[in-house]
Amino acid sequence: MSRLIVYLLPLILPFLLYGLYIWHVKRSGKDGPEATPWFWLAAIGLVLMILSFVVYGAFFEETLGDYAPARFENGRIVPGRVGQ
Repeated sequence: MSRLIVYLLPLILPFLLYGLYIWHVKRSGKDGPEATPWFWLAAIGLVLMILSFVVYGAFFEETLGDYAPARFENGRIVPGRVGQ
């Protein structure tokens, strides 16, 4: 279920929001550039971006310290490593 949300929701959400926007414009009877609420579209985009950062931070933890760089030890270069 979580993979469905992670991969499918970001793909489908813009289409759903655009569909809601078109529905709202047709319902209000306005058409053309004057019907485009630029402020609200930008605000919703900003909220979605912040929400994506929060969701990413909550579900995909970054583990720090898993990378050890290459080092010089006893006259030899010990290669770097990733992971434990």
